[in-house]
Amino acid sequence: MKTKCYYIVCLFFLLSCIKNDDINDDISYNMSPYYEENNQTTTERLGEIMYNVDLVERFKVVHISDIHLSNLSNNNYKNPRNLKEAIRFSNQSNLKINAIVATGDFINNENKTEAARYMNSFFFNLYNQNSIPTFPCYGNHDSNIAYNQITGKNTEHFNKQELYSFFDNKDNYKLERPLGENYYYTDVANPMGGTIRFIALDMLDQEGAEYNTQNDVIYSDKQIKWFCEIALKEKMTPNHSIIILNHYPFQMRSWGNNKATYLNNGSYVHSWNMIPEIVEAFRDKKQIQKDYPNRYKDDTIHIDTDFSNTPGEFICYMGGHAHVTTQFEITDISNRSTKLPPQKMLLCTNISPSEAGGIYNTVKREINNLSDNSFCIYAIDTNEKKVYITFFGAYKPYGIIYREEYPEVQTISY
Repeated sequence: MKTKCYYIVCLFFLLSCIKNDDINDDISYNMSPYYEENNQTTTERLGEIMYNVDLVERFKVVHISDIHLSNLSNNNYKNPRNLKEAIRFSNQSNLKINAIVATGDFINNENKTEAARYMNSFFFNLYNQNSIPTFPCYGNHDSNIAYNQITGKNTEHFNKQELYSFFDNKDNYKLERPLGENYYYTDVANPMGGTIRFIALDMLDQEGAEYNTQNDVIYSDKQIKWFCEIALKEKMTPNHSIIILNHYPFQMRSWGNNKATYLNNGSYVHSWNMIPEIVEAFRDKKQIQKDYPNRYKDDTIHIDTDFSNTPGEFICYMGGHAHVTTQFEITDISNRSTKLPPQKMLLCTNISPSEAGGIYNTVKREINNLSDNSFCIYAIDTNEKKVYITFFGAYKPYGIIYREEYPEVQTISY
């Protein structure tokens, strides 16, 4: 009863931080003059990949990330235009979009009252006039941790309960989510037959502010046990295919500005490869027994789970953070199976052009231009074991570390 009352108090606080006239619920309000042209070209691209050769409809996902709502962005919290465009695009009946995923960094760091306005605006506009099953996961900015060097306290951060309250009862599709937790799984029917299971991980999984989650990923022992024994096993069938949402790329941190990985500024409290090694055991239908130490203190996560009789397959991870459209293979794991293709992770660039990354943003963006908005669209073929990728708005990387050719439709196998 005490816990329930605490959630109610948090919810009233968060709702009190935003007035009805603080946000605009007209999806056409201040829409970019370039929306229709982007919509037309993207619809044409999607039309090329939404069916297989037998005219069977593939499973289609719109992927948005890193909107960073603020007072300064062209995606001002009162009218997050690019987010509204993504929702408008996705809800066109002719496109038959099956799901929307939003992989974190919904706000910028700010004082708590302002940050609550941004977060409420994000979730309102994510679900407003949206009938497509929509699945968010939090990113490192969403904890709103502002570390005070003088006091040594994180006074502006959102705790787990407050983050839970933001989208509690706002989701438009049933989530299998433990009470008070910000991780969940959900099953969506696949038009090709079978089921797509989305598993959203919570990289901010702490009760207080022990870890600076602006930089560090923390998964609790409770979440990892849930991931192993519930998310990857509960009600699983041979016709299940899994997609995992996590804001940070699953890579080792690349120190400095050498761009060796897409995780240039951030790290995992437990090893970055903990989740991929669990997933590899699931893919390979084997047991995994391994300890993952906490790099700060004596808090080891012990994994001991057996996937020998667990059906289902893994498609890919989807994330953001790096502010670039890309995909990469995950190979540096201790139990990698040579009989399986490497695990894949798909990253979506920032939806707001004013939030260009200072280290590795390589997608040219220009406000009030065709490159103003940017998000990804995937057509997943569970028969071919392929993901077809195309883009809305800006998508082409530039710079010496990339090849000049960057196709507007791409394909990966899984």
